[in-house]
Amino acid sequence: MSADAPQLEFPTAPAADLSRGLVETLLVVDGRPLELARHLGRAAASLHELYAVALPHTVASLIEQAAAGNALARLRVMLEPDALRSPAIVVEAVEREIVLPAGEVALATVTVSAGFGAHKLADRSWLAEVEAAAGEGVRALLVTREGALLETTRANVLLIRGGVLATPPLDGAILPGVVRARLLERARHAGLTAVELPLTLADLRDADAVVLASSVRLLELARAPAGGRSAEVLAQLRDALVQSMEIV
Repeated sequence: MSADAPQLEFPTAPAADLSRGLVETLLVVDGRPLELARHLGRAAASLHELYAVALPHTVASLIEQAAAGNALARLRVMLEPDALRSPAIVVEAVEREIVLPAGEVALATVTVSAGFGAHKLADRSWLAEVEAAAGEGVRALLVTREGALLETTRANVLLIRGGVLATPPLDGAILPGVVRARLLERARHAGLTAVELPLTLADLRDADAVVLASSVRLLELARAPAGGRSAEVLAQLRDALVQSMEIV
């Protein structure tokens, strides 16, 4: 991956079809939907802001019922504003290799005039176009025309340099990722330095490690550290994530 300049360029994201509502994707382990409270909290905030409606309390139990009996699965819940009491829930089994995958993935930087925003909208058509342009198996990292890092089409991005963990701030341009929040929480609990601040292509180039955080893959490496303090920090973060989520 060359981080010196964006490899692709896309126009401003078209207005998403808000009538399709929101989507939340959770990892199910041994029948447990992980980070359910955080997912529902994010959805509730978006429903209130975008549609001025409340998330029914029954949604949590519906998700738990759908997750029960699944050893390892991806659960998607579609939250349409007019059908919140009976959301469409799809559960699909996943291979163990998908969660905390080994090895590195390819990363392409994509120049955009604006990020997709802070809401996990069901209409992902623009993001799908970006992914198609990046190519199969390549993670598309959105970057503003000024060179500020945002997120990939499916994950938050975190950089480690000299043992310090850094990630872009929640300024409305990126999704407040559930695993992102968990990583920051665990890092600070362990006494590690974890900061939220604007990051650039130069920071991407100079990072010891580039980490992607998402709800199903959890941690994915776009660049693994060669060793030293950053490698130790990455190992600590991975272990803390596994322990806190009770993943075997």
